Amino acid sequence: MLDLAVLGLLKEGDLHGYELNKRLKSLVGGYSTSFGALYPALARLERRGWVSSNAVAPELITDDETSEGQARRSRKRSTKSKSGRTRKVYHITEAGESYLLELLQEDANNERRFRLQLAFCRFLPPDRRLALFELRRAHLVSLQAMARRDPVQTTDPYVRSLFERDQERLEHDLVWLDRLIADERSNRPSSESTDPMIDDDRSDFPQGGQPQ
Repeated sequence: MLDLAVLGLLKEGDLHGYELNKRLKSLVGGYSTSFGALYPALARLERRGWVSSNAVAPELITDDETSEGQARRSRKRSTKSKSGRTRKVYHITEAGESYLLELLQEDANNERRFRLQLAFCRFLPPDRRLALFELRRAHLVSLQAMARRDPVQTTDPYVRSLFERDQERLEHDLVWLDRLIADERSNRPSSESTDPMIDDDRSDFPQGGQPQ
């Protein structure tokens, strides 16, 4: 999932490692990673041709300088500071953009991955974006069916309340997805279609739709 997050952010504009790490933490639902994981991932993406980098003098980069146009202007200047120190700025390649589209269209069964897919789904063609929403809806419907077929068996009122809470969230997500799908089909993005997952930090429903 780190590939999806990194490529999605670089699709928005060129970034150096520090700013990229900061942007990862501000993604929908949060995506926490360490520099020890980020830089090896960037090196791997670069080896595979999905990301390219160039050295830019630190004083030519600010935290606000993230767009491709700004980074391109920086490349035209000196790549070394007076102290000789440079900083890498990363850029998504054409091959990386193709790979990003593949990642955005993977199955939507994993909730954390779906949050990332949703954060960057504007880069998908409309029909592929609609297909992603419908895949997620089908997954939630299957979870709902399993939960109804095999309801939790417990006399503990607290465990039962957790199960009921999960089912209410599931129903709420289905209503929200139906609204997204309807808006997508009518090509009328709704400013009122808010994502219930943005303020709701929860993990995937376990098998059978029962809380762990």
